[in-house]
Amino acid sequence: MNPLEILEKMHDDEKKILKALLELKQATSDEIAKKVGVSKNEVERASMWAKTKGALDFSEQVKEHVFLSPEGREYSEKDLPEKNLIKLVQNGVDRIDELKRKFSRTDIGIIWARNNDWIKITDGKILLTKNGLENLKKQNETEKILKELSHDKVDPKKIDQKILETLIKRGLLSKEIEKKKTYFLTDLGKQAAKRIPKILENEIGQLTPEILLSKGWKNKKIRKYDVTLPSPKIFPGKIQPYRQVIDEVKEKLVSLGFVEMRGPLVELNFWNCDALFMPSDHPARAIHDFFYVKNPKYGKILDREVWRRVEQTHKNGWETKSKGWGYWNEDLAKRLVLRSQGTAVSARTLHSLKKEDLPFKMFMIGRCFRPDVVDAQHSVDFDQCEGIVVGDGLNFINLLGYLKEIAKTVGAEKISFKPVYFPFTEGSVELKVYYKELGWVEAGGAGIFRPEVTMPLGINAPVLAWGLGIGRLAMMKLNIDDIRLLYSEDLGWMRSKEIVR
Repeated sequence: MNPLEILEKMHDDEKKILKALLELKQATSDEIAKKVGVSKNEVERASMWAKTKGALDFSEQVKEHVFLSPEGREYSEKDLPEKNLIKLVQNGVDRIDELKRKFSRTDIGIIWARNNDWIKITDGKILLTKNGLENLKKQNETEKILKELSHDKVDPKKIDQKILETLIKRGLLSKEIEKKKTYFLTDLGKQAAKRIPKILENEIGQLTPEILLSKGWKNKKIRKYDVTLPSPKIFPGKIQPYRQVIDEVKEKLVSLGFVEMRGPLVELNFWNCDALFMPSDHPARAIHDFFYVKNPKYGKILDREVWRRVEQTHKNGWETKSKGWGYWNEDLAKRLVLRSQGTAVSARTLHSLKKEDLPFKMFMIGRCFRPDVVDAQHSVDFDQCEGIVVGDGLNFINLLGYLKEIAKTVGAEKISFKPVYFPFTEGSVELKVYYKELGWVEAGGAGIFRPEVTMPLGINAPVLAWGLGIGRLAMMKLNIDDIRLLYSEDLGWMRSKEIVR
């Protein structure tokens, strides 16, 4: 860019600064402001624009100062609390309760006097140590520094660093960083400054409605606009990235005819496990795999009949033609837990259905809890996408079709299924999805509920069911490798993250 091209795109303030620096050679913003007749802020703003055009540059000096805080100023005039404390003790006021009545900063004084080994406390009485007696007669280094700083700002390097750290920690000193910029013209800026006329032409830098209506632009020069200059970033409002993924999955399921359901976070172990035909002695029921509620410890049984049917199914199979598990722990079933799986909501929903409600489709995206070591891939609380489809004539192929639709919604490039075992489904399958950056990742489990689950709940039709880790799917769609980012309060990350497509 040549000097004339630069001048065509410069604001009047920029031109004034160039003219001033041509004369001053180099100057601070205060000196330029005084020379040009504009505010310091206007000089600094215009200087940055001129710098982006290559017309000027600056050097920066950073200076650090320390000065007394209001509390520090008080102590510089009236002595430190610990010094006033030992003076009172020396004069016979040595009981802590009496000191507190006479001296408002007794507590602070005691803390620092003990730190300095000036006092000892015995049965509520304060005794002066040898160090304490010696410090009554002299001014220590901390006091000297406070006196020296009573009117001035000081370079922190001139103060003993250990004492400096203590004074800052106590809030007696404050830090101030002073930045001083010295501006000077570049060679290109010098050439441009020499071409600026003595009297600047009044240019139009912004077309306003008033200028357009009055046609005031006709007899004036309009400054050229430089589209290559950097502009401030604008961050429009948008939905949090993880929320976008959840909303997209919800929208897909609703479009397929699903109804969204909800359930309690604090759940009866009965609905969380027993109604799902999970044996009472299953390893997952250990204290290390569930969060048990301490108080209240037990929940209420509202439907004795479903409770009896589930009990008999566990013990001997009831009417399901199963042998059951041969054992059931009623006390364990009554325990309250933090919901460990969204399938608890499925069990509650099935129990509430009537014959006329069928066929029926339900989904739930909600928080579940499991004790785990928190790291980039695991958390003690997570979101699960739970779904069931109830109706005559449903089969395993239908289940795989629903899983494919959900996986495609979150951008899976490839989908595969792996046979697996779950206590409450038969057949059972594990959904795996493929992303180029991450490879194959387990997304969750699915299957057809066993009769031992459906019949005690009053359902005599096939039930397709799945529980998917929506957080893990969101990580893949958002191309992140740390699950904690899903709940991040980092505005920088949320602003820079692209809108989910």
